[in-house]
Parts: sequence; structure tokens; C-alpha cells
Amino acid sequence: MNLEVVEPSNITPAINLELLQFFSQFHTSGWVDLKIDRLNDFFGLYKTQSDQFRTYVMRNQQSGKIEACASFIARDVKLGDEIQKIAYATDLRVSSSRRAILEWSQHFLPTMEDVKTQMGVQHFFSFIDFTETAMTNIFLRPRNMRRTLPRYYLYRKFKVNTLHGRFPWAPAPISSLRIREGNESNLDALLAYLFKKFRFRPFASVWDGQSFEKKIRRLTGFNLSDFLIAFDRHDQIVGCLSTWSPQLVQKFIPYSFELHAHNFRQFLKFGQLLGWSHPLAKPVKSTGKETPLAFRWLTNLAIDNEDVFESLLWRAYEQLNKNEFLAYTHIEPDFRTRPPKAWISAQLPYSMYSIMPPTQEIPAFLHPSEVMNPEIEGIFI
Repeated sequence: MNLEVVEPSNITPAINLELLQFFSQFHTSGWVDLKIDRLNDFFGLYKTQSDQFRTYVMRNQQSGKIEACASFIARDVKLGDEIQKIAYATDLRVSSSRRAILEWSQHFLPTMEDVKTQMGVQHFFSFIDFTETAMTNIFLRPRNMRRTLPRYYLYRKFKVNTLHGRFPWAPAPISSLRIREGNESNLDALLAYLFKKFRFRPFASVWDGQSFEKKIRRLTGFNLSDFLIAFDRHDQIVGCLSTWSPQLVQKFIPYSFELHAHNFRQFLKFGQLLGWSHPLAKPVKSTGKETPLAFRWLTNLAIDNEDVFESLLWRAYEQLNKNEFLAYTHIEPDFRTRPPKAWISAQLPYSMYSIMPPTQEIPAFLHPSEVMNPEIEGIFI
């Protein structure tokens, strides 16, 4: 098997097409059987997160076909008082060939070392969806410690919350709040608020004007007006969030739903008749057509309290199309961003793991005494 590296400087239409075709063979098999469609650009999602990424492609020497691929996306983040570079390991896909599986396991650590050397990465992370039991068993089951495989250390548990509607008894937004869209006139106040809030978040993506500009510039189709900013009666910012649709870079196409997910989709159809909720896309299994899930990620979420959060959700939900829902990440101890009880919501369990070679010392941020909630945004999963 040959291993080749694809990075921004050597992407060609041919390798892009090959990876799209290889990637389309795989489905995620959690509570919803999903196919991920990268449209016409396999690397489009990576470009929304960073200017630095590397995809490792393993080919069969005889046939020249791709047998496995994995990507690493490097990002600058703020950890304590330092700017550090971390990498997310993502999009690991290996064919069913036993030889490919065995050979890729031998390449994993060398690729990490290569990323560390070539990109200056200090820490590696990966996100694991706990509804995908097969993937969970592969990565987290007990291993023979004598094998030279990377170690996975739990950093934080979190949930991807989806908001699909409101019950009629949902409390109204706070009347004293004024919610405005982002613009040049309130940009300085917005930045000051984000810097103040993100200062207490490990691995924050925004810490100065330049990092903020880079982050929003990468998001395809994102505008400053996508920010919703809550002002109190003293004209001080008390919360903000922005929404972004990932459908410009990739689509999530449901092929089938497990029983409880199917029941939830049926409930949303009933709620739609009463004006409570927005429906979920129908699966390919029942229609024969590929209809992607329509949703918007909440990004740059920073709030003073849960009442402000719910008021911002009202405005964000009112801006949705009739088939869209909201999605965001919630770290379990953060009570401010729990889904409001009067909203129709669902939760998907995830965890963020730190990956490191067997010989590396465990970093300080994994110590149990470190309890601050890191920044984990859905656009980076």
C-alpha cells in the first residue's frame, strides 16, 4: 500500500473527484443512517475551519484505488495565555479489506508525527458520536498496551442539541431586551464582549480582531448580519450568537431512522399541524429521493444567562425556513445553554478525545482539576 499526502498546495481535480467517490461509499450508522454529500469539493468543509489541513490517502499498489483516507485540520486556538496549534483528526474512512485495515493501523502514528512536524501541531483531538456504536468500539475498546497505537483520553462529554419548535406555553422573550443584527456600528462592542466571554474558554477560536475576521471569512456565505446581539436597557451587550447553514459545503442525507428517531420525526409532523414545530426531511428509504436535512448551526455563542439565551433562540428560530431547525453543542456542566424545557428538542451524545502517542506525557488540560468549559462548536465537528 502506498501513502500519499494531499494539502492545499497540491489539490487537483482528479484527487478531489477520487476522494468524493471514495467518501460517498460510507454512511454514518447512528440513530439516523446518514450519507454525507460534500457537493463538488471534498475539502470545502476543511476550508471553513482552517487554511491548514492534510489528507492522507492510502492506495492499493496494484489497482491504484484508494483503500483508506484520514484528514487532520490544524487550527490556532487560545489556551490559557498562549496561542497554540491543535489538529482535529477527522473523516477516517477505511475499506472493508482486512489488509487495508491492518496496514492503516500501522500508518496512524507515523501520520500524526508527520502532522506534528510539518504543521507545528501541539495537540490532537477527535470527536466521537456515541450513537455510532461500531465506531465507538473500534476506537475506545481496551487495547493491547504493547501495540504501538495512539491512546484516546476523554477530554469533555457534550451533546449536539437540535431545536425543532416550541410548545404553546413557551415563555415569551424578555421584553426589556433589544435584539439587533450585527453591523459595523456595533462591531467593536461585539468584539469586546466576545473577548471577555471567550477569555474563560480553553481552545477558544476568537481572541482578537484578526482571529475573529479569519473565522467569519472562512465560513461560506456568512455575513456580519448573521449575528444576533442582545442589548439590555442600559444598551450593554448581554448575549450574542450567529447562525450558519452548512449546506453550502456539505449535506446530510438521511437514508433511514431508527425506531425512536422515526417516532420523533412523526411527532414533529403532528406538531407541524398545530404550528408547534418544523418537520424533518423524509428518508431515502421511504421516498427513494435524497432530501438533505436543513438546519443551521449556532456559532459564536456567548450569553450572560439562560433567559437571554432563550430570547435569542426566539429570534433565530423566527428567521428559519419552514423546514429548518437549529443545532448547537452543549457541554454538560454549562447550565446556561441547556435546551429550554418548553422547546421541542433532541440530543445526540458526543465526546471530545485527546489523541496522543503512547510515549507522550498527559498534558495539563486533561487533569481533573481543569473544569472550565472549552469552546466546542458544531462547525468544527
